[in-house]
Amino acid sequence: MPRTGSPTYSFILCTKNGGKRLLACLDHIERLRAPDDMELLLVDNGSTDGESFEALNAFAARVRFASRVLRTFVPGNSAGRNVALAHATGEVQMFIDDDCYVDAGFVEAWGAVFAQHDIGYGSGMIVRFDPGHSMLGCNEHDREIRIERGRFVRRGFIQGSNMAFRRDCLQAVGRFDERFGAGTPFAGEEWDLALRASRLGWAGGYFPQPRVAHDHGRADADARERLLFYDYGAGAVYAKNTFSRAGVTVFRQYVRDLKGLRPDAPRHAMLRRGYVDFVARLTGPRAA
Repeated sequence: MPRTGSPTYSFILCTKNGGKRLLACLDHIERLRAPDDMELLLVDNGSTDGESFEALNAFAARVRFASRVLRTFVPGNSAGRNVALAHATGEVQMFIDDDCYVDAGFVEAWGAVFAQHDIGYGSGMIVRFDPGHSMLGCNEHDREIRIERGRFVRRGFIQGSNMAFRRDCLQAVGRFDERFGAGTPFAGEEWDLALRASRLGWAGGYFPQPRVAHDHGRADADARERLLFYDYGAGAVYAKNTFSRAGVTVFRQYVRDLKGLRPDAPRHAMLRRGYVDFVARLTGPRAA
């Protein structure tokens, strides 16, 4: 049950130089069917275009939801999300990216998911805004999938373009690791958070009802380079979580992932490089 005096929902959006897609994203947020007391946290991640920060402020001034515009110049999407989480009080805390357009029933759908399922985290449907674009970064499956507590969360299962957490889960797990995420060398901040949540006893799942359209603009040829960035980040996430109490399971999954790729393929090399480079950072002279 919601705590007295706190909103049921926090909606978190981070942007950096969002451009026209940010404006479209905000227009869709404005059309949400959601309680007027939904908390809307808008974070500018150090935009330099002279437009995005101003667009957030203009939107916050007109939208009916209780809104706050925040700003950080620390690189990375994780840093922006952590700035928002320092202020978020909703029982259900939802995240999308600035090139995603929410369905009008997005908040209602996440509310129903958390009311009906004993979970701490989840990811929703991400469809291509343009059917001609790559499926990378999207998930159009129409079947619910549950991850039981303590089980390994495979990479790609939870995606930051459409995800939500219980407030209690985030308080137990902690913030996003700011070494990961768009704007840093390593992708995979949402996966790392889900792995930590599962280890602490939270179940999760994929639910097709909360839906966004992802306007990422990448054709299949353009997506290949992005995929290598994801592989490099995945290697780093594997490396970090190898040092957790579930390290044996994580390392076995890492080896299985490698075996699923051709040894001479660029993806295989990037997965290995990400692992090695992250360990080097941990053990090098700058390691804390």
